Amino acid sequence: MAYEFVYESEVKQYRSDCSKTLKKTCELLRAKGISAQFSLVGSGARNMITRNGNGPYDLDYNLLVMKADNEYRDPRLLKDTIRNALNKAVGGKFFSDTQDSTSCLTALLHFKDTPNVEFSFDVAIIKKNPNGNYMRLIHNKNAYALGWDQYTWNEVPNSHQVKDKADEIKEEGLWQEVRDRYLEKKNMYLSWQDRNHPSFVVYVEAVNEVYNRYFNRGGGYNVQSLF
Repeated sequence: MAYEFVYESEVKQYRSDCSKTLKKTCELLRAKGISAQFSLVGSGARNMITRNGNGPYDLDYNLLVMKADNEYRDPRLLKDTIRNALNKAVGGKFFSDTQDSTSCLTALLHFKDTPNVEFSFDVAIIKKNPNGNYMRLIHNKNAYALGWDQYTWNEVPNSHQVKDKADEIKEEGLWQEVRDRYLEKKNMYLSWQDRNHPSFVVYVEAVNEVYNRYFNRGGGYNVQSLF
């Protein structure tokens, strides 16, 4: 099996439903003292939704925590609070309660008459560090500290200004190269059975690789790479 892109027309309704659900989640979090905003991974990078073979596909979102009350310095409490808000926001639909995986929260939508998964969406909890790079909230279920599984913030290398880099690539008509590299890297990690590279990390890697290939530090084309 391998990842392939899904047509935008096929996922339009799911995008709309997820957007409504996550808007409600952010409203619930605001009442709990957490200011957050969500974005589709590679937001603005259209047509980059993937499916593994004929299986169900998913949408990958980032939930950026911009400000939170002091009690949420405890990452366990922060993730539990976000998970509870997300569960409440998807209530009344066919979604099961969100699953707490290592690097994200996953909500599964089942077919009405079978246990098969029709669709899912993943929500990674992120924040920015003082250097401007993104940090992912990771739940290390197999790393015990004082009898507890471990929650940590892991930096996404070179994620600073990734949106600006993506915009510059698009302006120069090079976006297809990002799409190609993104799909190549998704399948590479799949073949390695590497579950430590969720879509956002792969997206950052793909943008940086294409940007470094074509642009020098001065912001212009790297002429040698074009021939």
